[in-house]
Amino acid sequence: MLNRAAMSYSKSSVWFFSAIIVLTMCGVSTGQEKLRIDNETVAVVESPWIDQEIVTDADLRGLSVVNSKVVWASGTDGTVVYTADGGETWAVRKVDHDPGYDFRDIEALDDATALVINSGEPAEILRTTNGGLRWKSVLKYPSKNNNAPFFNAISFWDERRGIAMSDPVDGSVLLLRTTDGGVSWKQLRPEHRPSMEFGETGFAASGTNMQTRGKNAVYIGLGGGKNGQMKNSSRMLISRDYCKSWTVGNLPLKRSETSGIFSVHFFNDSDGVAVGGDYKNEDSTESNYAYTSDGGATWVTPSPRVPPTGFRTCLAQYVSGKEVGLVAVGPNGTDVSTDLGNKWRRISDKGFNVVRFSPDGKTGWAAGAGGRIAKWKLPKAQKKSKAAAAK
Repeated sequence: MLNRAAMSYSKSSVWFFSAIIVLTMCGVSTGQEKLRIDNETVAVVESPWIDQEIVTDADLRGLSVVNSKVVWASGTDGTVVYTADGGETWAVRKVDHDPGYDFRDIEALDDATALVINSGEPAEILRTTNGGLRWKSVLKYPSKNNNAPFFNAISFWDERRGIAMSDPVDGSVLLLRTTDGGVSWKQLRPEHRPSMEFGETGFAASGTNMQTRGKNAVYIGLGGGKNGQMKNSSRMLISRDYCKSWTVGNLPLKRSETSGIFSVHFFNDSDGVAVGGDYKNEDSTESNYAYTSDGGATWVTPSPRVPPTGFRTCLAQYVSGKEVGLVAVGPNGTDVSTDLGNKWRRISDKGFNVVRFSPDGKTGWAAGAGGRIAKWKLPKAQKKSKAAAAK
């Protein structure tokens, strides 16, 4: 278990919490942006995001960062965006279908191989082995099928073993696994699929309401609701034995038709964080995060709360030197935490649907509405503080 108190407010992370530098109110220069500090104050600060020039207006929700060079993104109208040179050039590719595909998540295995899920009709998984130039359907449910899934997320433990999840079918979460890199998929037997509560669903907002970790662990955050539901708290489904058995954690995040858990990230077997909220109330900071220190058995928010500054669709872990932190994004901006999700700080008014980092945590990207893609960067203040410390 990591020590949350010991991680709080390290010197190397001071720019996040006490030294977001107000540069000027006279104008915004390259690399800067206006940041809403509160309802009455707007400052010009060093931006953590470098916007990319990409010719697409797709709503991007899927994102996969293979390494410092290779990035894949996916979204509406069958759109897949790809770079193999760290964002120097981008290719925008479309997979034609009527009606248009809505690729809510993408999982890339390398610079040539990736899989996308279509959230809608038809419920389908497609795979490419040539950088997105051509796609092959590897799983497809018949349209107009009342038992057809609505895919939320796809994730892999390694280059061969992966899992896809959907909203409930026949009262339980629908789970499919692959053991050959996504070439074929098998639906888990009912006894290995957790039961869902009335009105409960997943949210296909960023492909991160499900996380695979280590060799066999998987975490699934839920939300959703209907009139007549008996329980109003969100739940986390947890398996540590490759979906053979499941435990459940209850979170202090309200569950309704428009609210619940939207993203989950576990650092290790003990420490995890979930974010979400109500997508109909983007600026609300109520019921939008929780953390666990006991593997998901219990979830809490600190007192006093220092929450992300709005509804959040995604969070991801970054690494900077010895510092390990989290970035959370949503439609109204970006927040960071350097104490395992205990306290959060707004660092940008730029909003996104999804944020992901490379496996080493050093290269980060975010994607969102209108084809927006941006690269994560360390502000100059952070770089200077590290240089000074080295001396």
